[in-house]
Amino acid sequence: MKLDKETVDWLYCPVQCGENTFATTVNGDSMTSPYPNNKSYPAGIIIFIDPDAPLVSGSRVMAKLEDSEEATFKEYIEDGGKKLLKPINPQYAIEAFTDGSKIIGVVIGSFVAE
Repeated sequence: MKLDKETVDWLYCPVQCGENTFATTVNGDSMTSPYPNNKSYPAGIIIFIDPDAPLVSGSRVMAKLEDSEEATFKEYIEDGGKKLLKPINPQYAIEAFTDGSKIIGVVIGSFVAE
């Protein structure tokens, strides 16, 4: 997903959120679980991102990696002093979260249109 500041639609966020919360549509399948009954974010689902929400290990986040112009949606993990971005789909590699990378916000909810 490209980072840009244009608002396409206004959506109501059904959970408590900060004033800077925004929504975006998930592209790709790195956060789609191949296992039944596991939390999954398939392509097309809308996620709500709060830049002011607290970041903890296990948070699902939108991040910008140091050498990329695009944002990525992954699970943020701190383990043994390392910071990682982990996809739900095991077909994708875990990525290192380096000092030049940036957390854009924490995912606080999702919505699937019928």
